[in-house]
Amino acid sequence: MPPQPPDPPASRAFDETDIQLLDALHANPRASFERLGPALDISGVTAARRWQRLVESGRAWVSSVPGPQLALAGASLEIRAQPGRALEVARALAMVPQVMSVYATDGAFDLQALVITDTVASLSRLLLEHLTGIPGIATAQSQVCLEWYSGTRWRLGAIDTTQQHSVTDGSGNRPPSVGKQLAFRNRTLTPEDRALFLALQHDGRARYRDLATQLGMTEQQVRRRLDTLVRHGVLGFRTDFTRSEGGWPTEYALRISVPHHALAEVGTEIGRWPQTRICTATTGPANLLVMAQVHHTSDLTGLFDRIRSGTPVAQVLDHRLVLRAVKSWGRLLDENGHSSGIVPVDPWASWHSATAPQPDRRSSAPARS
Repeated sequence: MPPQPPDPPASRAFDETDIQLLDALHANPRASFERLGPALDISGVTAARRWQRLVESGRAWVSSVPGPQLALAGASLEIRAQPGRALEVARALAMVPQVMSVYATDGAFDLQALVITDTVASLSRLLLEHLTGIPGIATAQSQVCLEWYSGTRWRLGAIDTTQQHSVTDGSGNRPPSVGKQLAFRNRTLTPEDRALFLALQHDGRARYRDLATQLGMTEQQVRRRLDTLVRHGVLGFRTDFTRSEGGWPTEYALRISVPHHALAEVGTEIGRWPQTRICTATTGPANLLVMAQVHHTSDLTGLFDRIRSGTPVAQVLDHRLVLRAVKSWGRLLDENGHSSGIVPVDPWASWHSATAPQPDRRSSAPARS
């Protein structure tokens, strides 16, 4: 093993080795450090130490996410706040467990939130009876999400194909290719599985024995249940980090109009682009929502060019710059994009739980079994 690269000082967010580690964990969020280290030409101990530093500083984390076959209903909610109350409303939204992400944007609306529930009926109640009644909201409009075309295993381009295969065995988390039927969301979770799902949102790399202690199960039961849920497509994992400090400081929300007959093809194509974080079909004339991460604000031109050349039937009707991410898949973010707490995304939360709980500020454990 060659000499190990020193850890960057605490005042410095990421170095090249950190970015490689993050890219490998994007490819396989629960890969062991013993597997990650050799793939990156460092020791497993060094990989673990680096990950621990990133987690403890709030710069990186791994969370559980719904798999492609879990029965869910979602929507995009756009909000215009009363003058001077945008961040107040954003923070109130972030405390709702069914709200997975909240963004402050420029443009006609101040905020965009993504919400998720277990049924359309629950989604309707959430949108009509709760969220729009949050103090400080002037106007709001929603679009129901019809199909998701993006995955959760984004690539940062820091590791090569050989390194990726060494940590994943070639597996991935992308939607099926065009011509194949997208996964039909028809599976549900038992109460015990929901508890496992929520526990893994705090730390998607948690050890089996720690999960067993928390959930009152045996380690073998936890391992078997987790493997089954992943294999059946109802549970997945995602790696996140402070994107502004890792070289991806700019995010746009694009509203795109696509002829209905071409929607699945266009959505699948854009969903596999490396810039795409979220790509979902929605109701309304702008029937494709894309959240895209780029290196610079000027990169939007290149993104438009790619949409025009690669999907000529698609027309961008609106684009907005994300001024601040307040919540990202359950993680509360400070103004620098660091994780400052967590309100776990709970699509099954009771109606009364849609009021603001206290955020959990536990840090994720750095290691796993």
